[in-house]
Amino acid sequence: MNLQLVRLRKAAGYVSRRTFSEALGVPERQIKAWEDRERKLRLEDACDIADLLHCTLDELAGRDFSPVEFSDPQQADLNRCYESSTEEQRAFILQGARNAALASRDARGGC
Repeated sequence: MNLQLVRLRKAAGYVSRRTFSEALGVPERQIKAWEDRERKLRLEDACDIADLLHCTLDELAGRDFSPVEFSDPQQADLNRCYESSTEEQRAFILQGARNAALASRDARGGC
C-alpha cells in the first residue's frame, strides 16, 4: 500500500500533525506512527481520515482506481444518482428503469 496520508493531510490544509491529530481526535504520536508506517491503519481509522480529508479510501491507500466511464452522459448521470442513493431509493430507480425498458420494448412491437 502506498499510503498518501502526508500528502492528503497537507493538501487539506493540515500542515502540522498536531492540528490534524486534534481535528481527528487521536494522539499526535498515532499520526506519526501511521505516516512513518510504523503502524497500519485500521479500516475504521482510515474511514475517519478519508471523511476528514474529503478523499476516498482508494486515494488514501494510493490505489489507482479508475471508475467505469460511460460514453453516454445520461447513463453516467443515472449511475451517479444510483450510487449516491440509499438502498431503498436504489430499488425504486431499478424498478423505474425496468418499467422504462418494458415500455420501450412494447413501443417497438416486442423483442
